[in-house]
Amino acid sequence: MTTANWPPHDQYPIVEWTDDELIDQYRYVKAEFGGDESDYLDTNENVAVLIEEIIQRGIEDLAEAVEEDPATTGREPV
Repeated sequence: MTTANWPPHDQYPIVEWTDDELIDQYRYVKAEFGGDESDYLDTNENVAVLIEEIIQRGIEDLAEAVEEDPATTGREPV
């Protein structure tokens, strides 16, 4: 799977990302900037846009699954 460009930009806006792309980006950001750089997650404007889009789509449960296990997609196996 190809991930969306980070940060979102005019040629590939976040609203065009699939739910899976959005969660993949959230997973990436959490892995890269969690831990010692957790202040970045709270203050970065692009991260805020990502979280806002997750909330607007109603897929917080997928994001919460990433919090619990970063290797998961948050979706149940088919």
